[in-house]
Amino acid sequence: MRNIPHLAALRHKDYAYAWGASALGGASAWTFLIASQWFVLERSDQSAMVGWFTFASMIPFLVASPFGGFLADKIERKRLTIYTQVLGVGTVTFAAALSLLGWLELWHLCALAFIAGSCRTTQEASIVSLITNLVPREDLLNAITLNSATRHGSRVIGMSVLIISGVSQTITFGTSEFLIASIIFGIASIYPILKVNRSSTGEISNQTNLFKGIWEGINYVYTRRVVAIFIILVAFHCALAMSFDSILPGFTKNRLASVDETMLAVLVVSFGIGSAAGTFLLAGVRNDRQKGLILLTMGILSGISPLLLGFSFNISMAFASTLIMGATESVFMALTATNVQLVTPDRLRGRVTSLYILHAGGIMAFANLGYGYLADIYNAPNVLIVTGILFLVFFAGISFSDPILKSIYKGKNISTLAN
Repeated sequence: MRNIPHLAALRHKDYAYAWGASALGGASAWTFLIASQWFVLERSDQSAMVGWFTFASMIPFLVASPFGGFLADKIERKRLTIYTQVLGVGTVTFAAALSLLGWLELWHLCALAFIAGSCRTTQEASIVSLITNLVPREDLLNAITLNSATRHGSRVIGMSVLIISGVSQTITFGTSEFLIASIIFGIASIYPILKVNRSSTGEISNQTNLFKGIWEGINYVYTRRVVAIFIILVAFHCALAMSFDSILPGFTKNRLASVDETMLAVLVVSFGIGSAAGTFLLAGVRNDRQKGLILLTMGILSGISPLLLGFSFNISMAFASTLIMGATESVFMALTATNVQLVTPDRLRGRVTSLYILHAGGIMAFANLGYGYLADIYNAPNVLIVTGILFLVFFAGISFSDPILKSIYKGKNISTLAN
């Protein structure tokens, strides 16, 4: 491990445990999401209804993340991560029980998705804040990048197991089986975090009330232009390039003639493979000039890759397109997250991380809701094509007009720009 620059942070035992917990927790979350999306589509035959479910699962990133960030700076972060993991597993277990009994309805899934999403956004703020204290400064970039890989790369863990089992015909996977698999991954994610020895807590005193604590994070983000520019980039990227979850089930059913969850799972795995591969390669990059050029390139390709998926007419083309989407979009998000973390003091890390999540997940909640309706009217491929073009136009405009971004593309160290 010591001689592989891409995995440098994993030589630190506490970080390796936290990383494993994050990966397994992500696998649980994505398995729950895919099972629920297909259930909603089968029941309603409308992408708009899938959009409502996706909205319910992502809106906590908007409404709950500020509170989660406050808690991540006030409560010991390892303990908070465990609490949210246990509550998340309990939520999915309840959904699985309803499914096995034949009682599961659309509104049940929406309500449970909101609870699970609230756990996930709080856990994200706590674990990101925790891992930055588990490695020395020289491995911090690598640690943040590798953790970013778990956000979408963890899709591969759950979906690959289910696809292999389905292909081998050892078991037929339906909603109940997917939910049970989500429970297994969720339970497995608790063990590694229990093994972490290092404690980490922010600097919120008992006298600081909730709203004052949240305001400190908001004030930091919006009064520092070097942070705000990345928050803006993330918001538009998530709104136009990454909000495809609500229309992907309909895309596989109508464009690719899928009859069950398997083809949807294949595309999810493809995205996850691209994400894992892209962020793994990024983890080995240390040069600021290279990171700047990669950010510019990934931004451009993040707009092109939805176009490729929109023009796909078979599973091979769709697989290749989602592979490229996974690599480009995840690397773009990893770089923006890394830059934000590098200029954020530890005492505010939980709150700033939660605001990053708010702009990413909150925007995606509303975008997925709207795109679900648009896909029913104009078809999913057309939505992918138009949103991809819009992001290309936005990214080109801001890249060639903003002095901070132009400096970063040229290799300027972000810490220098923040001073």
